[in-house]
Amino acid sequence: MPRRLSRGASTGLKTGLAIVTSVLRWTLACLALLFAVKPNPAADTSSQLIFFGAWPHQVVVFDSAQEKIVDSIDLKTDVPRTLILSPDKKRIYASTLNDNAIVTIDIATRKVLSSFTLNQANQNVRLVALASDPTGNYLYAIATIISKKMDHYDIDPAKFVVIDLAAKKITRTAPFPSDEGTVSFRSTIKIAPDGKLLYLFRENILAFDTSEFKLLKKIDLAKPQVPDMENLSVNLLDDPNEVPGKITSVFNAADGIIHRRVFGIGTVDLSNLTFDFTPIAPAPGTMTPLFLTPDRKTGYTVSITGDPGNRRCEFWAFDIPSCKLIRSREFDGRTRFSFGLSADGTKLLIYGAGYQITVYDAATFQQRSDVDVPGDMTTNLVVLPLTSSSAAAPASSNISSSTARR
Repeated sequence: MPRRLSRGASTGLKTGLAIVTSVLRWTLACLALLFAVKPNPAADTSSQLIFFGAWPHQVVVFDSAQEKIVDSIDLKTDVPRTLILSPDKKRIYASTLNDNAIVTIDIATRKVLSSFTLNQANQNVRLVALASDPTGNYLYAIATIISKKMDHYDIDPAKFVVIDLAAKKITRTAPFPSDEGTVSFRSTIKIAPDGKLLYLFRENILAFDTSEFKLLKKIDLAKPQVPDMENLSVNLLDDPNEVPGKITSVFNAADGIIHRRVFGIGTVDLSNLTFDFTPIAPAPGTMTPLFLTPDRKTGYTVSITGDPGNRRCEFWAFDIPSCKLIRSREFDGRTRFSFGLSADGTKLLIYGAGYQITVYDAATFQQRSDVDVPGDMTTNLVVLPLTSSSAAAPASSNISSSTARR
């Protein structure tokens, strides 16, 4: 016959089993919590600052990591028209619309360091392109000077101008070649890394020396690789993830027999005057500038096809080494907009012609937020690179609350 435990022994056994059960439950709960809450090593909470101009006369600071407006810089005089980043990534140069001024902004303190107008007496200086030399001491531009007379206006032919930032005036000018046609507002100029060459990007690439502005070379994009090559969308902005001294963009081409248009990805080497092009597919109606991720393995652009009343807007992602389209997705585009990319390459930005920045996830192309801005946007975006020491926000700012709508 089995032995029976005494009442005291039975009670002690039950108490011991209860304690063991409680310890096991507590251990399992801790393990479950440990495995459920995993750290995300890819999460980046640091600031990723983007600057842009807005009505009536301010430069707005947008943090793409937090997806909110964090500051505003008052220019006091006029609405900004174009923003460019200094070579050392410490200052922003803004050109304004009405008084045609050059405003220098310190990124670290977000203060205006200097401001001066290019207008003189009855002369109005209209800049149609702007670029900084490698030293940051001069700005190069193409300008049209309009003189107000007693009963009419005289419009001078376009000319190259050199703006001395220390002297706060135009110190050199040179005529733009008359046989090269007119210069439009969307013309883009770039300065070579050594500062000796100025490049003008249009349907072809013109290279001028910066000492006398003589045309040294015309790079015909139609030769030697693809007949009838034409520029489609050279970046009006500097890509923070581009290789210094190079420009990667999308171009259109047409064969010489049936004139079928195709698009492709091309890279211009500003130092060696070389151009490499890889055709990809039949050309869509319009494409925005191409922007690269920090590892330069992926590029993003927007394709726009159809008439304004029946348009189709799509995000396109390209594998840059193979020049292949790897992902695409349609989105609701505005009547008029510009396209940008955050410095870390994780967020796509639709902005311009309005009071909002729409943020999309680059991996899924899904919309993340609409961020209200304090005024109608008037300029391009200046995206600080991730390596910039000025990317962190200062201790105080003028705007502390987010205007993002999730």
